[in-house]
Amino acid sequence: MIELSGTVFSGMGKGRYYVGHPEFQSRFLSVLGYNPFPGTLNVRLAGRGDVARRRKLRVTEGESIPRFVYLGENFSAVKCFNGEMGGQRMTLVIPEITEYDDTVAELIAPVSLRKALGLRDGIYVTFTVNPVLVPWVDGHRDLGTV
Repeated sequence: MIELSGTVFSGMGKGRYYVGHPEFQSRFLSVLGYNPFPGTLNVRLAGRGDVARRRKLRVTEGESIPRFVYLGENFSAVKCFNGEMGGQRMTLVIPEITEYDDTVAELIAPVSLRKALGLRDGIYVTFTVNPVLVPWVDGHRDLGTV
C-alpha cells in the first residue's frame, strides 16, 4: 500500500463533468465495479515524498480506461488505483490529460467523500492506494480495495 497525505481543495468543476459523463460512468463501472459520485475530491499533496510516490504511480501499471471519442468529443485515458480514505472505498484517478501536475491527487468514490467524511477545503487528509492489481472473484481486476 502507498500512503499519501495532503490538503483538500476545490477544483475547477471539470471532474464533475467527466466523472459524471454517462460514457465514463459505464467505463468506471466495468473497470472499478462501481459508478462513482460525479466529481473528484482534490488533494494538494503535502510534501516531496508524497509527490514522488504519486509520480511513480503515473508510470506504474494500473487499471486503465483507454481514451475514446463520443459524439465527436475526445475523452482522455485514465489510470486508476483503488484505495481507502477514512474507511471509505475510493480510487485515485490519473487522467492522461489534466490541468493538474503530480502535486495533486484526484479521488473518486461511490459516494461524495466530502459528505461521507465531513471534509471541506483546508482539511488535511491521509489515504492509501494499492498499486498491485488483484483479480476479483467475478473476473474483474481489482486494484487492492481495502
